[in-house]
Formats: sequence, structure tokens, C-alpha cells
Amino acid sequence: MKRELLVFVLGGARSGKSALAEARVTALAPPWIYIATAHAFDDEMRARIAMHRDRRDMRWRTIEAPHDLVAALRDAPANAPVLVDCLTLWLTNRLLADADLASERARLVEALAARDAPTFVVSNEVGLGIVP
Repeated sequence: MKRELLVFVLGGARSGKSALAEARVTALAPPWIYIATAHAFDDEMRARIAMHRDRRDMRWRTIEAPHDLVAALRDAPANAPVLVDCLTLWLTNRLLADADLASERARLVEALAARDAPTFVVSNEVGLGIVP
């Protein structure tokens, strides 16, 4: 059976989607790459980032990419599983930066398609609960 190269993990706020994606990644051989897209803009976000960070052991390499997700994907080792957490925050960051979203989308799709290792992308389904 062929292993999936792109897995999209969608769920409500605080539904466990990041933990699920982390479990799927850690079922694969390390090293594991965690691409974090959040900005620690307040105490609540700092606490959430710390909680996510505390779940990961030393086999994870974290790349912070609140804006240039494409560069982070391209810089990740070609054979390493990657977890992008999360697409919603990255898109929000790009919207606030008044980015050209059509161009950003095209670049992201191209970068994801170019990966030869499993890539897990977490995103929020905003209709599944209260937005924190």
C-alpha cells in the first residue's frame, strides 16, 4: 500500500487535531519537522504554543514560519516527515500582511506537490465550535 504524501487534518478549535497529526508523524521514522505558523501575540497564545512545544521531544526540529511557509517547506529535509501547524494561522498572517493570496496559494500548492516525504497540514474548521 502506498503511503499518503499529503494529509490534511481538519477539525474544530482545540479538538485534538494537532495531537492526532503529531501521532501520525511520529509513527514514521525521525527526524520530524514541525513548521509552526503562530505568532505569540498574547498570554493565551504563548500558553498554547508552550503546550504544543512541551508535547514534542528532541527528535522534532521546529521551524517557525508565520509568513514564509513555502520557504520552510522547501528548506525541510527532503526525506523527513513534516507537520504544518496550522494553515489557518498562516493564512491569517498573510491576510493581515495584505499579501497577494492567489500568488501565495499557487506557491504553496507547488511546494506541497514537490515534497517526496509525508506532509501533514493542520487547519481549523471554523464552523465546528467557538473560535478561541
